Amino acid sequence: MKHRPAREDYRRWLNAQGGEALADARNAAQTMATCPELPETLPYAGYVVWLYTSLTYLDIRFDHHQFAIVTQQVPSAAEAFYFDHFDAAYGHAADVGEPCLILFASVTGGTASVVG
Repeated sequence: MKHRPAREDYRRWLNAQGGEALADARNAAQTMATCPELPETLPYAGYVVWLYTSLTYLDIRFDHHQFAIVTQQVPSAAEAFYFDHFDAAYGHAADVGEPCLILFASVTGGTASVVG
């Protein structure tokens, strides 16, 4: 398993969950107060990138007209791209232009948990 630094969005989310008394944690809690409730379940198993400010998910598709792989935001978790490996989701989350979290469900219709 690769050691990689925690993404800043994930670090803020963790600090807000922990209730730490640090000034950074309080700032993180204020920042994450705007974060809506996490989805309870995910329709598919795997890792998905959730853009919580726009309430959208990351989708990756091959565009036959452009003959290229394109990324887009979709409103539903059922339309999103699910990664088999955390590393792939982590790499794409790093390239997204807005705050996001990586969610994981171990089984289809399983409980969503924040993993990155």
